[in-house]
Amino acid sequence: MAKSKLLQVGFDGMNLLPLRKYEADGLLPNFSSLLERGSANRLLCAIPAWTPTNWATLVTGATAGTHGLGGWSVRDLTKPRDTADIRAEDSRSVGAETIWEVAERANLKSMITFYPASWPPPVADGYVVAPGFRYPPFAVLRPEKYVIGLLGADHQAQVSRETTRAGTDTAETGEEREVTHLVARPTAGGALEAEIRLGRESEVCLLIGISEVAKAGRYTVTAQCADSASAPVLVEKDRWSEWLFAQLLDADGETRRVSFRLRLLQDEVDTIIVVRSEAHRTGGFASPEKLASELVDSVGPFIGMFATKPEPGDAELDACLDEYLYSGLWQARAAKYVMDNHGWDLHFSHWHLFDTINHSHVNPADPGHPGFDAKRAEWHMSAHKRAFEVADQVLGEFLTLADENTYVLVNSDHAMATSHRWGSVPRLLHDHGLIAFHEDGITVDPARSRTYVIPDRGSEIFVNLEGREPDGIVPADQYEVVQEEIIEALHDWRDPDSGKRAVALALKNQDAQVVGFWGPNNGDVFFTLNRGFGWGDPLGEGSIGPGRGALHGSQIPTSEGPVFTNMGCFIISGPGIKGGYERDWQRYGLMRMIDLAPTMALLMGIRPPAHSQGAVLWDLLEDS
Repeated sequence: MAKSKLLQVGFDGMNLLPLRKYEADGLLPNFSSLLERGSANRLLCAIPAWTPTNWATLVTGATAGTHGLGGWSVRDLTKPRDTADIRAEDSRSVGAETIWEVAERANLKSMITFYPASWPPPVADGYVVAPGFRYPPFAVLRPEKYVIGLLGADHQAQVSRETTRAGTDTAETGEEREVTHLVARPTAGGALEAEIRLGRESEVCLLIGISEVAKAGRYTVTAQCADSASAPVLVEKDRWSEWLFAQLLDADGETRRVSFRLRLLQDEVDTIIVVRSEAHRTGGFASPEKLASELVDSVGPFIGMFATKPEPGDAELDACLDEYLYSGLWQARAAKYVMDNHGWDLHFSHWHLFDTINHSHVNPADPGHPGFDAKRAEWHMSAHKRAFEVADQVLGEFLTLADENTYVLVNSDHAMATSHRWGSVPRLLHDHGLIAFHEDGITVDPARSRTYVIPDRGSEIFVNLEGREPDGIVPADQYEVVQEEIIEALHDWRDPDSGKRAVALALKNQDAQVVGFWGPNNGDVFFTLNRGFGWGDPLGEGSIGPGRGALHGSQIPTSEGPVFTNMGCFIISGPGIKGGYERDWQRYGLMRMIDLAPTMALLMGIRPPAHSQGAVLWDLLEDS
């Protein structure tokens, strides 16, 4: 009998409810084929329903209390506040054994692509490609938008630069973008040119050429690196440009060859808007190191972070979907290249399209949203449909790698339900005398604050404990007293408009074993918000008010409405898997994220990861 393979394909944020709808409408032939021969189920996320936590849970079978990655970073609470965190992209952020490590001990090779917590490489004899997600180690520049005014030579070349302030909401959505405002100047030939300096030392000059065409107010736009002998590339509205290559300094001061593309979003009478993709290294972004150049030569340059939000209009949505289609097909083709030329037994990947779509398009598509507009809602729902059609193409490319002995597992880490009201935890704690702000009303004063929060660990509140924290002020004998005060504040937190409680659950660290969240570096109080609430600064005054988008990690994972759910999902097919099966979860309970690692281990004939807390999903198997 031929040896089995496991092909795991991670679709971050994929929502089972619209998947079922569009598949039933006949729009998703590859999903339909997989569903017919396999099983699809809701998946109870590890709490909180956040990206890094659940991708770590998938490969360890453990909750955040065990693997330790309860947010986008891990920090030693005994170290000074300005000590660098261990980011979620770092494999050392996961304090539990992974299925990758178990497989390697059984002489099986894993391929891991764009997966959180996968660098430095967790395997010595496998393949790790372009690890991610939020702060990918081999992306030299984040994406950037250029707003170029066509106003003449008497204006300054760089007018202003916009950045996004980091908060709990941006920690979830990843919206840390920069916008540069420029003015184009006339050239000797009568056209216009905007000069953009790239990199930490502004060592590369990107020239944007603009010439008006016969139809007034429309332009031909080109781009070229000033130090490149290559011809300028055309920058258009309906497609990404050809690749541009440059030599840039990375964070370590090393010169790296990078690739990026450009796209025109707007060309009006006095302004054009161009977006630049992430500038990613073309070499050294894989293990073994030589694999990176092999993949660039055979598949093309890599891109991980999306350059545009999929809103407010079709130009942005089209650009976003096109970029994700490229990155999804790239992952599938990279997996094929490695399979054909080097070989792997287990494949793991992460692709972020659905999460990106959800943050922009879940709330306004919901009839229960306070600002619901039926005409606009149709466009927002079409964005979901188009995203699934893109995903179906990507899935089809992956399915070419599977034969009759391959287990195919397609899963999401969470999905997203609506969150119409947002709550600011720092404002709440300030209202109860637990946090003190400096005069700016934003920055926390540690010398006067008994508690604090870490934006990229949004489900936790920390006690500023004397003897543990370098600047702690709460005596040890007052520790539980402060915990109680925090929990009372959370339980009493109500929406001023509806009177609804904002918090579904709040537990002391020592009690949070019941939800899988505890440990010396996790929060002293763990909480999760009620259905319909998100964390972040609301619009307007007060600690609760109108939200600015849909969020997933803040809400209790079981949030679900008629159109969207916060629960993850997974589809599995392969030898001995029941075709068309779905567990009656309301009768027998939800399948859980912690159950996937032991189930994958069983199918591959290896032991589960050592710290796994999940169970084998026996009801998926034909002989059960």
